Amino acid sequence: MFGVVSTAYSPARGYFEVVDRRDRATLMPILQRVLLPDTEVHSDDWGAYSNLPAHAPPVQTHRVVVHAANFVDPVTGVHTQEVESAWSRLKYKVKMRKGVRNYDLQSFLNEHMWRDWRGGADVFENILPVISRYFANNPV
Repeated sequence: MFGVVSTAYSPARGYFEVVDRRDRATLMPILQRVLLPDTEVHSDDWGAYSNLPAHAPPVQTHRVVVHAANFVDPVTGVHTQEVESAWSRLKYKVKMRKGVRNYDLQSFLNEHMWRDWRGGADVFENILPVISRYFANNPV
């Protein structure tokens, strides 16, 4: 899995996608698709993220924390705690469901993202405006 979280919300909200590989060729198109222009990204020092602004145009600034040395960079204060927290929430939901089959994993992630971004309390009420917008432009 690959995930990107926005720290503009508390708890952080994210985008999650099942990927076969975590290499640059796989991850950069995802970042280009989901990040807003001039985004600041904080990450660990995974090799695929090196020189990120050159490979993902929406990234203006890339700050790195090297977990082998620190979990919070003592100079810049950069950390990845929000990402770790988001993964923890996802793992908890998987555990509560007693697992998720591999072929259901992306659907599970999609539902999780929908609930995070649209409000998990009343999914039905939150989908009605989306349906009405769709059918307003596409009459049956």
